Amino acid sequence: MRRFNTKINPTRQHKQIKKNINQTRHILKKGQFGLRSLEYIRVDSIQIDNLKRLIQKELKSLVKNTNLGKIKVWFYLLPNSPVTKLSPETRMGKGKGPIIGYCCYIRPGQLLFETANLPKIKTLELSSKIKNSLSFKVQSLFKFY
Repeated sequence: MRRFNTKINPTRQHKQIKKNINQTRHILKKGQFGLRSLEYIRVDSIQIDNLKRLIQKELKSLVKNTNLGKIKVWFYLLPNSPVTKLSPETRMGKGKGPIIGYCCYIRPGQLLFETANLPKIKTLELSSKIKNSLSFKVQSLFKFY
């Protein structure tokens, strides 16, 4: 029996998840405040929806219209990976199973969201409330002029 060579045929091996620091979405580009992850984690679409709802609720309760202009929010978490599951008593060889939901893989250094036109005191309140609700470590990013 001949073994296949992974150097010649790289498609036969499993795809490995890169666990290095994200270097493409790690700086603020549109807003003045953002949250950046410090851990590698998988986040479900339900958790993403809860985070969005929490941010919108806090922004609505903090300030409706500031003197800086209308508050803007940019989300960078998109649930793009499907999650499949088979029943636990299934024997091997029956296939992959149905899709039960979607998730998003977050690498260290990746931005979760950005906001613009918020006063500095309000952003500190917002960041503390969001940090307490998340299950992984995050870092606050500020860009005030």
